[in-house]
This record gives sequence, C-alpha cells and structure tokens, in this order.
Amino acid sequence: MKTFLVVISFFLLNTYIFAQTPISKGSYTINGNISFSSLSSDQMSSSENEFTFNPQIGYFFLNNFYTALSINYMHRSYNNVSSDYYGIGPALRYYFDAEKIKPFLGLGLTYYKQTSTSSMNLSSTEWKISGGIDYFITNNFALEGSLNYSFINYKNHNDDYRLFQLGIGVNYFIY
Repeated sequence: MKTFLVVISFFLLNTYIFAQTPISKGSYTINGNISFSSLSSDQMSSSENEFTFNPQIGYFFLNNFYTALSINYMHRSYNNVSSDYYGIGPALRYYFDAEKIKPFLGLGLTYYKQTSTSSMNLSSTEWKISGGIDYFITNNFALEGSLNYSFINYKNHNDDYRLFQLGIGVNYFIY
C-alpha cells in the first residue's frame, strides 16, 4: 500500500511540476468563426447575403506567442451576381497570461483571390491588427471576443478600404 501511495504521489507531483498551460511553448490551437448575414429593405427588390468561414491553426513556438495559418472563405451574393473569396495567410499573436481570461494582441496578413459570376475577378491583400480576450470555459476550450481593424488593398482596382470588425469565435488548445 505504501508503494502505491508513493507512486501516486510521485505522479501527481510530476504532473504539477511539468504542467503546461494552454499558451505554453509547444501547444497548438485550432480556432475560427462562421457567420451569415442577410441585408434587405422595403426599397430593395433583392437582398444581399454573405457567408464566411475562417478557420485557423496555430503553434506556440515561445510561451505566450504563437504563429498561425489562416484560411478564409467568403461567399457574397447580390441580385444575380455572386462572388467567392478565398484567402490564406500568416497570423501572429501575443497572449498576456492571466487566470481564466487571456488578453491578446495580434497581426495578420491575408492574400485573397475573388472569383465572380460577373466578369470582374480581383485579388487583394489585407493587413489586420487585432486585440481581444480568450475566456476559458475548460482547460482546453475558450470563447474568444476580438476587435479587428484591417487595411485592404485591391490589386486590380485603385481602391483601398478600412474595415472595423467586432467578432466572437471559439478556440481549442492542445497541450
């Protein structure tokens, strides 16, 4: 019985000493969001619909600091014209270590290619600055709220856009 208690005590102590947190070096994260919006009014004869899907996978190469690959898809339709946007790019994020709430600051770069049922096909580059919090519901699962500000440059156009977004998503940490 003593041997059993010693082995269990050693195991628990070892687990405590070498325990990782979700934002420790060597951890992975899978996160993203899905959204749908529809816009219509009494004066419009049709509606505008938008569906987005933005998954991201990241790796903590230092404590509190990760890099990720972001893959984005958006489908937009208005009248008889629909457009699909495909994007890919890197993202960096730094987490401030707290108990259940982990604030973060981030940067991202996404290259988009647009295909459309009209003859207009565009490509664009988006630089994104973000900040927010991950609220941990369990040790591995967090709800994420974020504020994002983007600079979007269309290559086949002479237009530059600024985009402000308020978002909510989910984040799963593997450590």
